[in-house]
Amino acid sequence: MIAKHRLVAAFLFLNALLLPCTATAQPATREPSAPKVQWVTRAVSAPRVSFHTFESAATKTAVSYHLYTPAAYDREQDSRFPVVYWLHGSGGGLSGIASVARYFDAAIEAGKAPPCLVVFVNGLEMGMYVDWADGSAPVESMIVKDLVPHIDSTHRTLAMREGRLLDGFSMGGYGAARLGFKYPELFRAVSIMGAGPMQETLTTTPRASKVQAEELLARVYGGSQERFLEASPRTIAKANAETIAKGSLVRMVIGDRDETYGNNLAFHEHLESLKIPHEWRVLRGIGHDPMAVLIELDDAHWAFYRKALGEPAGSPDRATPNGSEPPPAVTRQAPDSRTPNGDIKLKVDGVDRNAIFVNAPTDGTTRPVVIVLHGGSGSAERMRVSAGFDPVARANGFMVVYAEGTEFGDGRHAWNTGHLLRRQVRDADDIAYFDALIDALVRDHGADPARIFMTGGSNGGMMTFVYAVARPERLAAVAPVVASMFTFDQAPSVPLPILIINGAKDNEVPLEGGMSRTRVVRAAQASPFKPLTEVVHFWKRVNKSSTEPVTQTTGTVTTTTYAATDGGAVTEFVVDSAGGHGWPGTRARRGENTPIGSFNGAERVWEFFKDKRRSPRADG
Repeated sequence: MIAKHRLVAAFLFLNALLLPCTATAQPATREPSAPKVQWVTRAVSAPRVSFHTFESAATKTAVSYHLYTPAAYDREQDSRFPVVYWLHGSGGGLSGIASVARYFDAAIEAGKAPPCLVVFVNGLEMGMYVDWADGSAPVESMIVKDLVPHIDSTHRTLAMREGRLLDGFSMGGYGAARLGFKYPELFRAVSIMGAGPMQETLTTTPRASKVQAEELLARVYGGSQERFLEASPRTIAKANAETIAKGSLVRMVIGDRDETYGNNLAFHEHLESLKIPHEWRVLRGIGHDPMAVLIELDDAHWAFYRKALGEPAGSPDRATPNGSEPPPAVTRQAPDSRTPNGDIKLKVDGVDRNAIFVNAPTDGTTRPVVIVLHGGSGSAERMRVSAGFDPVARANGFMVVYAEGTEFGDGRHAWNTGHLLRRQVRDADDIAYFDALIDALVRDHGADPARIFMTGGSNGGMMTFVYAVARPERLAAVAPVVASMFTFDQAPSVPLPILIINGAKDNEVPLEGGMSRTRVVRAAQASPFKPLTEVVHFWKRVNKSSTEPVTQTTGTVTTTTYAATDGGAVTEFVVDSAGGHGWPGTRARRGENTPIGSFNGAERVWEFFKDKRRSPRADG
């Protein structure tokens, strides 16, 4: 099991943001090790990420950078886009580019973040985003004098301060603070996360040795504490306080278990004394762990981006997926059961398969597991961003696992239901994949074998139906969402509690069944959808549910429940008369097909799952 608070492998990009923040330092008395100045790095291959070089006048040589472009950049050829300058940590950041790009892509596609370009800046290992004292590495000048103008002249950007945001964690947070405050005419918004070193001198620091601090001070700042203070965000903020206060959007984020918390708190108080407005968020129970920071921030992270760069087209006034207000500046205490995240890599019939898990136990206990399946053309990461299961899992003490289908191009994945997207994924054995995944969860990750649940949206909901029929004895309950079945040829061997959720205005998976009214889905269908009334009847019969329903209507939502009889299982059908296609509570991707907005999908699914358990009879 992975140690507490390690990152989800799907988000390994943030490992590179960790800064061994400098420690006790005096003017160097030893020769520092040779600095690593690599202006052109290796190219990283990732969907929607390209590798570039440009000639920098400051460095007098070529400098590389990587660039993420959203799908909208290709679709909207006449549009210009805001730019996020992503500042990596002390390690150079290459190892995380692919994952951070996918992280942005998932949020943008889910409508949580505005479409934007992301420039992965080459700030060098331990570069500190300053011009080195000996002139060997003019990192700051390269960025502000050469890179920013190059990006604006080469790509379709909003070439103005209102179209630029600086973000970074640890050393990257330090860089974002000093560059954002020094050049407020270039950058409107500055995000400072887990930043270091934020103190006035390098004589004390929480995250590195004295030797490391001495080497850093000598290499970058010429061994001068005065030069370090001159370059400090504290000094820069004081010099430009009036300008920053008038026009910059600033936020600071820090975990209260982060060793750099004290220095960040002092910097926050320094900004307050300068009357510089800024958002200050303390995340309780969080250490110097960027993924834990982003998970705890949840939609508040993207709310800052929306405020800085503008709301995505067609997004509602409220920022969070379920329509609630963003969380308060100091978030709630995370439960003591907060446990690691990670990834599971499986070999199924010689094919590599992946999944992301969140909130797994490490104390030898077991806990319930909800396996969540993305829709067609989605991914595990995208589903994680949009579905909202992470906070529900933490609050209720279950593990959530985001499974991933077979890729069929450009980071898009789908499930082999046998009747949809067959050409792309027809050779995938997803039944075997889920068998292997459940085995791994029980064997290696503390899953309670009697409380394994499955849910999914759209193509993921269709796959939930398929696995529920094929392997009902392995599951405690299922919840297919905005989906239908294609056939009733096979019946589950044992009853299985099921929650079926659909929207009456769904054009992709119509309640009446048949072929989809959406051209893309219809072209991928090998068989028509079964009408949902027939699907409910099928499950009511195989579950031996009561024939007398209990129906309740609240607002636009009608819930019809066929209770479990002796030896049977409950069948529950939820229809929102105003809902269309998409995971409940998320933003509309198309104006004519708005997802169910009357409830949060993750909360509603767990409410159904929470008291279910696989019976000993099913074990047999």
